[in-house]
Order: sequence, then C-alpha cells, then structure tokens
Amino acid sequence: ATLISSVSDIDLSSNPILQKLSSSTIPHHTYAHTLSMTSDELVTNVPLPSTAETHTKNLFLKDKKHGLFLVCVSPDAAVNTKELGKMLKLEGKVNLRLADETLMMEKLGVKKGCVGPLSMMNNVDKDVTLVLDECLMTKEKIHSHPLRNDASTALIPSDLLKFLNECCQVEPTMLTFPKQGEAAAPLPGKVPSSRPAGDKSSSKPKHPPKDKQQQSKSTNTNKKQTKKGETQLALKWKKEENFAMWYTDVIVLSEMISYYDISGCYILRPWSYKIWELIQDWFNIQIRKLDVENSYFPMFV
Repeated sequence: ATLISSVSDIDLSSNPILQKLSSSTIPHHTYAHTLSMTSDELVTNVPLPSTAETHTKNLFLKDKKHGLFLVCVSPDAAVNTKELGKMLKLEGKVNLRLADETLMMEKLGVKKGCVGPLSMMNNVDKDVTLVLDECLMTKEKIHSHPLRNDASTALIPSDLLKFLNECCQVEPTMLTFPKQGEAAAPLPGKVPSSRPAGDKSSSKPKHPPKDKQQQSKSTNTNKKQTKKGETQLALKWKKEENFAMWYTDVIVLSEMISYYDISGCYILRPWSYKIWELIQDWFNIQIRKLDVENSYFPMFV
C-alpha cells in the first residue's frame, strides 16, 4: 500500500509546520506515503478517499519586474503563465517562469517537489505572493506537503486559511483556474474571441471626428497641465528606494529597451542603438591605434 496510516514510520517530531499547527490548536491529520516528486505522481501514489478531498499542484514562479509567486491549484487545473499575468493584473512586460531550486530553498525553505501552501511559513522576507485556486476552497479537505514529499497534511479549507493568516501573516490571492482541456473564462471587460465580427462595430457608438482646431486646443491644454520638472513616464519606483526597479522602468518607458520572450535577451530600440553606434565610433578609433581587430563574441545578459 502506498498510504501509511501512521506517521510513526518517519520522524516528524521536529517538523516546524506540524509543531506550529499543534501549538496553534489547528486540527490536522498528517500521514506518510510514497515519495512523490510531482502532483501527477502524488495523485497516482496517494489516492484520496473521495473527490471531495484534493491534493495540490504547486508552481514557484518568478518575474524580473513583479517578483515571486507561489501558485497552488487543483492537480487537474491548467496554469497558463501568460494568462496568469493578466489574471493577477500585472502591468507592463510580464515573463513569469519557474524559479530554480536554489531560490525556492532560500525563500521557502524547501527542496524541489516538497513545496506547498504550508511552506509560506518559511517566507520570512514576505516577498512571495501566494495564489490559491478557488476550487480548493470548495473541497472538504486539502492535502499539502509539510515541507517534505513523503508525507502530507490534511486540513479543511478554513483551517488552511487560518494557518496562512495567523501563522504566516499571509493573505492569499484567490483566482479561478480552468481545468485541463477547458478554455479559460474571458477576463472582465475583455471581448470573447468567439464574438461575431459584426458585434465589434455595434459595441461602441460612433462619434463624429473632432475638427483640427478643437484637437489642437485639447493638445495645448494637456501640455499646460504638466508641471515643470515632472515627466510623463509613469515611473512606479523612486531611485533612492529601489534603484534596480527604477532603472528598469526608465529604460523601458523611455523606449530605450524592450524585453523579449526569451529570458536574458533584449531588444535595443532606435535611441539606445544610436548610443551604441556612438560608443562604437569612438571605441573603434581607439583600438585601431593599438592595431586591434574587432570581433563579436556570444553575449548573454
């Protein structure tokens, strides 16, 4: 049998999650089972008594601009990272991808295959956003790893939220995820792709175009509203508070650089490329004086 009815077969006496649950008088049941590295293995190795209970599938994601996210969903849920960015209402360039085990150990204190919502207790820096599948809240019990993947702890949804709120000081973001093979529900305010083409024109009333004089007057009015010394770049960060994020905002919003889909690759836009050309013009003169030839080497930023 893959399920072990007692935890006596493994030593969990010093497990910090179980100690915290017990000291907080939160009802829980922990059991040992076959070591499972993925949610698919867990579902196969550890069948639950009924569909009213569920394991979790957990993804630890990072984004250079928006930070770290722990996404915990039902094992049969589909997680599309591009759609997830929209669901979280992340602005600007979003490139959510799986974080490595080193960062997971640093931020959540767990190895690969052992992460789950309970591991939020180890996020002392409070810099990881927890995202929970609303479907989990409809179940009678949620089974999650207590920092190790050869055991699981069963909690009713309200007690899991109590643990997160009181023991971890975490308020999870609740989202609805589609099941695998199902189409995601359209986001609020977004026109479904299945809408007939004729609806598009009828969805907005037609307005006569403004005359040129009125447009010019409106433009001049907007210019007057901009105070001296202010920019219209919509910078979200201050240089003295977070230099890295401020610098990223500056080079992107000033149209110097654009992010590419492949991590570490960037697009040099015309203004930044002109700067690069000026640097080359100066540098080429200097190295030719030394009888040095140019070459390009593989570069990865």
